[in-house]
Amino acid sequence: MTDWPEGEFLLPLFPLPNLVFFPRTRLPLHVFEPRYRQMVADAVAADQRFGIVLLRPGWETDYFGAPPIHTCGTVGQIEQAVPLDDGRYNILVRGEVRFRVLGEVSREPYRTARVVVLPEQSRDVGKAYEQRTWLADLSRQYLHYLPDQIAVPEIDTVELEALTNALIMSLNIDVQHKQRLLEIDDLIARADEVGRELSNRIESLQFLAPYRRKGDPSQN
Repeated sequence: MTDWPEGEFLLPLFPLPNLVFFPRTRLPLHVFEPRYRQMVADAVAADQRFGIVLLRPGWETDYFGAPPIHTCGTVGQIEQAVPLDDGRYNILVRGEVRFRVLGEVSREPYRTARVVVLPEQSRDVGKAYEQRTWLADLSRQYLHYLPDQIAVPEIDTVELEALTNALIMSLNIDVQHKQRLLEIDDLIARADEVGRELSNRIESLQFLAPYRRKGDPSQN
């Protein structure tokens, strides 16, 4: 496990308008804006890390400036970086740990902030195991009702944090709701919310199943 500073440290920021990134997940990104090309180049030359945060609603009016951001985000570790001929990058980022922004220190050539880490809080090992088993079972049930789905063996092997956060990333949930889930400090509480969301969806899919046309997954 990575050792993080106990206090604040500087972190480049990559604000995104429609995506919330979570620890223990992976995210492919195509980086094309000049300021973020520079950020990736600097990160690759240093510790491979930057922070991904969600822009607050209304960002459209000042996107190329410095629109307001949510202060809770996730540190991303660059696992792969492929520079393209025109200066753009294709990168694969692994989510490492949540952080909170204390204040921005620079906006040129890209935004940089003072941050502190926000480790997950879940000390009840027994409860965490129960939640993981419950979420894994719900995940299998949910996949059963989706068209053209293949088995996902990782469901039975990953720990609670990875399973919970991967589910949030994959589900079609409003981005502000995902941000609220990221900000929940207690992992078991976050997992409980995701489980209830899955349960509601499974209930709806079970109700609709008899009315679907066989062989035509578009008919729901």
